[in-house]
Amino acid sequence: MENFTILVIYKAKYEGAREEFVKELMGSGVLSAIRSENGCLAYEYYYSNEDKCRLVLYEKWESTEHQKIHMTQRHMSMAMEIKSKYIESAELNQVEISAL
Repeated sequence: MENFTILVIYKAKYEGAREEFVKELMGSGVLSAIRSENGCLAYEYYYSNEDKCRLVLYEKWESTEHQKIHMTQRHMSMAMEIKSKYIESAELNQVEISAL
């Protein structure tokens, strides 16, 4: 089975919103719930040093099927509500990583 990796590039609505977004996700328990889902290998946020409104989410799943199931979980509704307060747009990118 091949792993499935996604990068999501978020643009926050205003400076400081990306930090508030991640803080609220953590405080609500949503991040813990996602990270403990079956098949979740990584779910991490990174801040851009160059753009104070850019936030990158690195997701790694055991398979595309695990990621599809992830999107149907009850806590994802809460994540979407939180996201709508802080995030203006999101760009989804599937990543292909090959062995050297």
